[in-house]
Amino acid sequence: MIEANRCLNCFDAPCTGACPTHIDVPGFIKRIASGNLRGSAMRILDANILGSSCSRVCPVDVLCEGACVMHRQNHKPIQIALLQRHAMDAFHHSVSRFRLLLHGRVSFVLAALAAARHRSHAQRNYAGREHRPPSLNDGHCREA
Repeated sequence: MIEANRCLNCFDAPCTGACPTHIDVPGFIKRIASGNLRGSAMRILDANILGSSCSRVCPVDVLCEGACVMHRQNHKPIQIALLQRHAMDAFHHSVSRFRLLLHGRVSFVLAALAAARHRSHAQRNYAGREHRPPSLNDGHCREA
């Protein structure tokens, strides 16, 4: 959060211009600063579906971080890759928890469907047996 708050949210954003995928760097950093990690990750993914991988392998020192205006003020540039990695890792963690929750619910629904199918199949087998009361022609009844 401290690193995200250092960002000046430049209007022309030279960091965005230096990014080959043109990720809205000030936009995603602003969302991190406000605590909206999911929104930050979505902003990254809008521009680059491989945002998580790129945050680890992209040569940021010559691209976005190299273009940061903090260099002009003799300050350390914003650690854009670190912030991007933080947002993407939090996003993937939340998606994984959602998938586990969803998987549990889907498993429950599938088990309920299997039980309902078994029950209907058993009812069909029982209903398939012809169970009728004896008629007069079966010889079970006596004539009076």
